[in-house]
Amino acid sequence: MTKLKQQSLENSVPTTRHELWEKLLAQDYIAPPLITSVSANWLYEGDYRLDGCFYGSNAQTAKRIVTESIYPVETLGDITQDIFFPGRYKRIYARDKQAGYPFLSASEALQFRPTSDRYLAKDHLPSNSEKHFIEKDWILMTRSGTVGRGVISTKRLAKYFISDDLIRIIPKKFPLVGYLYAFLSSWIGQALVTKDQYGSAIKHLESHHIASVPVPILPESEQELIHNEILHVYQLREKANQLLDEANELLHQELGLPYFDESLVPYLPQPPYHPSHRPKMLPVKSFTTKLSELGDRFDCSFHVPVAKTAIELLHKAKYPVTLLENLAEDIFIPPRFKRIYVTKKYGVPFLQGSHLAQIRPYDLQYLSEQANKNHIEQCLIKSGYLLITRSGTIGRVMLVTSFHNNWGASEHLLRVVANSDKTYCGYLTAFMMTPYGQNQLTAKIYGAVVDELTEDDTKNIFIPEPPLDIQKEIGDKVVKAFEYKEQANLLEEQTINKLEKILEQD
Repeated sequence: MTKLKQQSLENSVPTTRHELWEKLLAQDYIAPPLITSVSANWLYEGDYRLDGCFYGSNAQTAKRIVTESIYPVETLGDITQDIFFPGRYKRIYARDKQAGYPFLSASEALQFRPTSDRYLAKDHLPSNSEKHFIEKDWILMTRSGTVGRGVISTKRLAKYFISDDLIRIIPKKFPLVGYLYAFLSSWIGQALVTKDQYGSAIKHLESHHIASVPVPILPESEQELIHNEILHVYQLREKANQLLDEANELLHQELGLPYFDESLVPYLPQPPYHPSHRPKMLPVKSFTTKLSELGDRFDCSFHVPVAKTAIELLHKAKYPVTLLENLAEDIFIPPRFKRIYVTKKYGVPFLQGSHLAQIRPYDLQYLSEQANKNHIEQCLIKSGYLLITRSGTIGRVMLVTSFHNNWGASEHLLRVVANSDKTYCGYLTAFMMTPYGQNQLTAKIYGAVVDELTEDDTKNIFIPEPPLDIQKEIGDKVVKAFEYKEQANLLEEQTINKLEKILEQD
C-alpha cells in the first residue's frame, strides 16, 4: 500500500467510538440509539435478566410512575383470585361439529366477531379440559407471539374451547375488573407486562410474569368510574354483534336462503366409518368436475364445489341474482407506494388487513402527510366504503363509518363503493359476511405462498338483488352495528387515556 493511500484511509476513519457515532448519525445511516440507565439492584430482581429490552426506557418509566405514585401498589397476583394458563396439549379435531367443541386460537379470541370452524374431539381432550373453558368477566391476555393483548371474556366467548396461548386472569370483587383491564391496556400496563417477554423468534410470557406486575390501587370511587365506562364499551360491542346477528337472520329469511354449511355440498359418498380407523383421520372430501368447466384454472381449490353449491342455492332463492359489479359504483385497489410513518400527532391513521377482524385496531401506525403527499390521497377511505382483504387472509370485511372517514388504508384492502341508486353499503356488507359471499371470494384465490384476490374476480361475485326497502332494512342494522363498534373503541381509548393521565400527574 502506498504511503499516500494509507494516509487517506487514516484520515477517513474515525479514531474514537464517539467520532464513529457522529459520522454515522450525520449521514443518516442509523437512527440515534436509545440509551437508558437503571439501578444495579434491578439486576437482582425477578429472573436476573441481562437483556437490554427488559430494562428499556418505557418499562423503567412505567415502573417509576407506579412505584412513586401517591396510591398504594399491589402485585396483580395478590389482588386476583388466580392467574394461569392450562398448558400445552396435542389437538385432535373432530370429524364433525357434533363430536367436538368449537376451538378458538388466541388471535381469534381477540376478534370483534369470534367464530370457529374447527372442533376439538370430545373423546380426545386433555385431562384438564375444564380449564380451557372460561367464564364471563375474566381477563384473557396473549402470552405467545404478540404478547400482552387483552380482552374481557363475554358470554359469546364462554361457549368456546380456548387456546392455552391465552393467560386467564380471574379477578376478585375488588379491584374492579374494568379498572384492571384499563390499567393493563394502558401504555404503563403494557410496558410492565411486555418487559418480561422472552424468546428470540417467538416471544412468550408465563403466569408468574403477569402476577408480578405492580398495580396502583385507586380509590374505589375512581375505579368505579373507569370500570363502568369499560363495561359500557363491552355493552356497545355486544349490541353491535347482536345487530349483525339480526341482520344475518333477516337476510336469510327475506332472501329465502338456507343457512349454508358443507353438509349441503354434493361431495362423493364417503366409505362408512369403522372403529378400527385412526380417530384423527378426517373424512376425505372428493368430487368430480367437467372438462368443459376447467376454464383457465387448473388448481383444484378453485373447483371445490363449495362456491358452486352456494351460487346454485342463490339462483334458487327468492330474488334474481346479479354480479357485484352491477351494484357497485366502483371496485378498486389503490396503488402501492413507500410508506413513511410518523407519530400519532403528525400522521393519518393507517388500517392494515389484520385490523379488520380485531376487536380494536392494535399497533395502529400513522402515515406522514408531508412525506407521502404524492400518494396519500389515493389510499384514503370514505364513509360507506366496503373494505375486503385481498391478500394473505382473504375475505375479511369491514364497513367504513364516519369514524374512519379519511383514514388511510393498505393496498391489501380492496374498496367496494356501492351504487346508491341500486343498493346499500350495509346490505352488501351483510351479504359478503355470509358463507355465500365468503366462499365465492375464497374460491377465486390465486398464489403459491401468499393468497391473492383481484378486482375482476371480486366484480364477478354473485349477489341477490331484493327490493331496496328490504336491502335498507338489512343494511341499516349493519351500519348501526359498525357505528356501535367504533363508538366502543373511541370510548375505550378515552377511558384508558384518562387513567394514564391520572397516574402520570400523580
